[in-house]
Amino acid sequence: MSIPDAFCGNCISGWLYGDWHGLKECPCRTRGGINRQLDRIPLEYRDLRIEDIKPDRKRHPQQPMIWRAVKSNPGGCYLICGPSGAGKSAVMWALYRWATLSGRPAIAMSLADLIEDYRRAEIAPYEDDYVPALSLSNLQAGGARWFIGIDDFHLARATRFAGETTYRLMNMIYSNQHQLVITSRRDKDDLERHWDKAGEGRGVEIMRRVLEIKEATYLPMF
Repeated sequence: MSIPDAFCGNCISGWLYGDWHGLKECPCRTRGGINRQLDRIPLEYRDLRIEDIKPDRKRHPQQPMIWRAVKSNPGGCYLICGPSGAGKSAVMWALYRWATLSGRPAIAMSLADLIEDYRRAEIAPYEDDYVPALSLSNLQAGGARWFIGIDDFHLARATRFAGETTYRLMNMIYSNQHQLVITSRRDKDDLERHWDKAGEGRGVEIMRRVLEIKEATYLPMF
């Protein structure tokens, strides 16, 4: 259920003016941002709440273990690997919702879409012509801790551009200790072999950052 997205009447378009220097963001503007982030959750996952989840053993026998792990630390980083239909994406979107309602910036998308987004920015005639949904500058030290959910980590083609882009993103997330949640139908060793195809030792570089980021947990469902 969305949070009402309207200005409160005590501010001007979400900004408060007063006897301080500059402007202050009104709480109603914050609620509006949360509302927009919640609306990005696919309909099939929109009502998932970590505290209310009941694992479905019929869908996958390891669901109780997976949900127990994420419930105990919803701010942790996870690499969730398993077959199609095991419930991996449901975990990612439930954690996205939790982070959003905690007031944190959050994004979740497939790796293929994320790489294509960076490609569009790369080929834009001017730097400001196209800004990707997850700009690396937003992840630099000193800002809020982002939630970054990446679905289908195995599906993006391991081209040189994809390998370099994925490495730079993982390195920025790792270096600044953002929350990273990844899903894949391949296990961690197979993912390393996959990204090795991009050349320059990308497989080891990428997976080391995924698995060694602070509070990282590997959750295989095979």
